[in-house]
Amino acid sequence: MLADNGSPKSADKLAEMTGLEPKLMSRWMKHLYTAGFVSETGPDEYAPNGISTALATRIAGGMTKNCYDFMNHVHARFPEYMKNTGYKNPTDKDASPFKYGMGTDLHYWEWISQPGMEEKLDDFKAHMEFKTLGKKWFQSVDVPQIFDHPTDPSATLMIDIGGSFGHDIIDFHKAFPDMPGKLVLQELPATINTLPSDFPSQDIEAQAYDFFTPQPIKNAKVYYLHMILHDWPDESCRKILSSIIPAMKKGHSKILLNEIVIPDTNASWFSTSVDMLMLLCHSAQERTESDWRKLLGSVGLQISKIWDCEGNPEKIIEVELV
Repeated sequence: MLADNGSPKSADKLAEMTGLEPKLMSRWMKHLYTAGFVSETGPDEYAPNGISTALATRIAGGMTKNCYDFMNHVHARFPEYMKNTGYKNPTDKDASPFKYGMGTDLHYWEWISQPGMEEKLDDFKAHMEFKTLGKKWFQSVDVPQIFDHPTDPSATLMIDIGGSFGHDIIDFHKAFPDMPGKLVLQELPATINTLPSDFPSQDIEAQAYDFFTPQPIKNAKVYYLHMILHDWPDESCRKILSSIIPAMKKGHSKILLNEIVIPDTNASWFSTSVDMLMLLCHSAQERTESDWRKLLGSVGLQISKIWDCEGNPEKIIEVELV
């Protein structure tokens, strides 16, 4: 529809452009109009609106496909899954609704990394990029207070654990290019080996690392995890956190969790929608403040402050050793 600068097009023309049968295209476009995805400019004639224009972009379109495309299979079989599991809250990552719905023994991360899944993996990457749009996480915290940055440039200032292609840590470096201390991106080898050519390797070290294994960098000021723990049930989260704790220096090191914190009342549709997505994909969850305090306390950590991000359901949870 965006061809010819988005000029209005008949359903017949759209059918010709896409290969759909004209009658089917006509019915489909009428429905898309009533759902608010396109503008109606005349009988059986349509033009893109703000929503369809956004969905045609790589980031918004990829994010939408990542959330809904294959998940339709999982949704369809979810009632059957719940019946078979006795209507219990899913907490077993090895028996998730995703694995049941897709008929696979693979976890979501393994499934999406298979050969032939390149388009779906690109949609996932686009989703990760979407999360970095708008106000940056460090604009909602007192950076000097949290980082209390070292004067020794050889010391490690921040490690972005499981940071995908480094969107967050790159933004941080751009905002504070002269702050002393090393910056490190840690990700699985498959990601590290496919970093884009413009990754600023002269400023940020890229290190292959599995966050279920002991953290190799000791005494960093900040260990940062953005929407990592929401992908995992509590038992797995305890393993991830426990891999970091021995590397921390009491009174110096902090963990920063960039995560959704669901309020006790008046939760946003976005936060509960992501909670359902985590339930279906990973047998995991978004957490309330009390959930976070209980989880962190179970491994010897405590919350020193939760930084509000001005209406964003994602918060910055500042964590330290008890």
